Formats: sequence, structure tokens, C-alpha cells
Amino acid sequence: MTQLSVEHLAQIDRAKVEFGDLTLLVGPQASGKSVFLQLFKLLQDHGPIVKTLKRYGYSYEADAHGENSDPLLTLMFGEGMGGIWSEQTRVALDGKPAELEALRGSNAREEESVFFVPAQRVLTLDQGRPRSYESFEALDPFVVKSFSEKLRRLMEQGLGGKDNQLFPIKSRLKEVLRERIDASIFHGARVSQQVHDLKKRIVINVGEATLPYMAWSAGQREFMPLLFSLYWLMPSAGAARRQGVEWVIIEEPEMGLHPQAIQSVLLICLELMHRGYRVVISTHSPLLLEAAWAIRTLQQHGGVDDLLELFDLPNSLGMREVFGSVLGDKTLRSFYFHPEASGGVNTRDISSLDPLDDDDLVADWGGLTLFSSRASEVISRVMQGGDE
Repeated sequence: MTQLSVEHLAQIDRAKVEFGDLTLLVGPQASGKSVFLQLFKLLQDHGPIVKTLKRYGYSYEADAHGENSDPLLTLMFGEGMGGIWSEQTRVALDGKPAELEALRGSNAREEESVFFVPAQRVLTLDQGRPRSYESFEALDPFVVKSFSEKLRRLMEQGLGGKDNQLFPIKSRLKEVLRERIDASIFHGARVSQQVHDLKKRIVINVGEATLPYMAWSAGQREFMPLLFSLYWLMPSAGAARRQGVEWVIIEEPEMGLHPQAIQSVLLICLELMHRGYRVVISTHSPLLLEAAWAIRTLQQHGGVDDLLELFDLPNSLGMREVFGSVLGDKTLRSFYFHPEASGGVNTRDISSLDPLDDDDLVADWGGLTLFSSRASEVISRVMQGGDE
């Protein structure tokens, strides 16, 4: 089981995460989840990352004058983050210590093993066109620029089906998943490529009307980059997954989405797990934690039919295979990034997600259900008082 431990990095005091096939990270804003995940990306893929930086002409060597800001960290994490690694910082991947200087060199991997979908993914589309790496500011986070460049290349290589249609495509995603995405996000509309001002752009077609980027809903803008990255991760024929890619990190997949659409994204994540990817999600959505709790319970006390009922899905061979894989041998882990009163952030393993646990952080799923629990208690007390 892959494990990353971090001490004294940015706002993180001590963090240790043992990754499962699906790992959920929860915690308040600015509690270090994104820093932790970007660090994981850097540790796994530092060779391909520094090659990319060289290709675009960036200087990432340590400052010879010894200033308290490292160029590699700035280019990786973004402006103002160059000083997050101090003399007290300790990082270990699977028990092997990692040194910052070693991350400037190459490793055995030629291609990136971690596909990172950043929280800022809506910034990757400009009027319906994926932005190039060089269109971003020099000190924007690497994962945002890299993700956007991948989408741009994917669009250039040809993504759609006949008539430049991008969704739905029969050869992409299982029919059940396409229908769920359509019902929760696109509502019968079609997504296609269109040439405008001599450039390709993505539009949504509703009946005879063509909706440009600025007319899309917030949820459609958030979901579109995710949809195209899933197309790339799940080849329509041949291999179950992309060669060399082992990990898929998705930050806050729930942004801008209705709960039904969040369920659609979760189903796709289960499909990714079935294909052999290890999926890591940072989230503020109790729905994802609730699903993880239900799946863990069904792994011990239920079966595929129960999972089909949970997601209100028809009985299909494809989804039975996915759910059978998830219930059979996949591990689900959850961790809470806990800001301490004394300052700094520590992690807590809340993987059981037991709502009856004596530990409030476990029972309230890292605080995600705290308000609903308190509301139930208050209303129950008020109603009981009213009956007397």
C-alpha cells in the first residue's frame, strides 16, 4: 500500500496517508490537501515534470544566492509557494526519504504516472477552447497548465465522433454512464466542436440553438474538462487504461454540480477503479463520503444488486462487472486534514466512516455532517418539547 508522510511543509504539521484504490481527502479550505496532492505528483513524476519545464524554457535550479524561495517549488505549486520546504521539512514516500534537490533530476519514468485534474479546471477553457501551456502566467501552478495542455492536444488529435460530436458518443463510456451524465448534466443537449473565427471551439447544441461557452451553466463548465480527460483515460478500444498512468487525482469534483451529477462523477470514478487506476479525490461533499461508507458496508454485508439499487441503475452486465470488482477487491480509504488549535494541520484516518464511532471526527466524517447532525438534534429536542 502506497504511503506518503509529510512533516512541516506549508501549513501541514504532520500528515500521513495510506492510499487505497479509492482515497478521499477531506478538510476545511486551506488545510493543505492540494499541497499534499501536488507534492505526491511531484514525487511520482519529477522526471517528466522537469523535462516539461525545460521544454518551455523555465529555470528551476536552486537559487545560488540562497534566498528562501526555491524556483522548482514556485513553478510546481505557484507564486508565493517557493518557501514551503524548510530545514524542518521531512517527506517520505513508502518509507523512503525524499530530498528536494533530488527532485530536480530525472527518474525512470518517461511519461507521467499521475493524471491530475486540478480544482481550477474551469480556467483551462477560454471561450470553449482549451488553453495552451504557454497561455498561462509563468508562476501559475504546474498541474493547471499541464492539464490544460493535455486537453488542447487531445482536441487537436481529434476527440469527437461523426459530425464532430463530443457527447454523447456510443464508443465512449458505458451506455448506462452516458445516460446518467445526460440526465444529470446535459438534459438531452449535444456537445460538439465548431469552427469559429477559424478556430475550433466546443459548443452545446440544444435543439436548433447553439450555445457558446458563456451561455453554459456553471456545472457544464466545470464538468466539460473532466469529461474530456475521462475520455482520454478510458480508451474506446484495446487497453483498459492508458499505458504508464497509474493514478488519477481529482480535486473537488463536486464543484458546480447538482447531487445527481456528483453521483454520475462517482460512478465514473468506480469505472476508473475497475480499469485498474488508483483514484484520489479531495472533496467537501458529504455525498462522496456517504457513498464510500455505503460501499465499505456492502463489501462486508451486501452485493452487486444492493449497489445497483443504491445508485438506482438498471441491471446491466457492464455495471455488474464494475460493481463486482469494487465490492470484491478494492480498498477505500478516507483521511481528514485537521487544523489543530495550536496551529498547523494533522491528518486523521477516518476510513471506517462509522456514524456511531465515539470519535466525532470519524462519526461526522471530518465535519461534513456536523451541521446536519446538530440540526437533527435541535429539531428533535424542539419537537419533543412541543409535545409535552
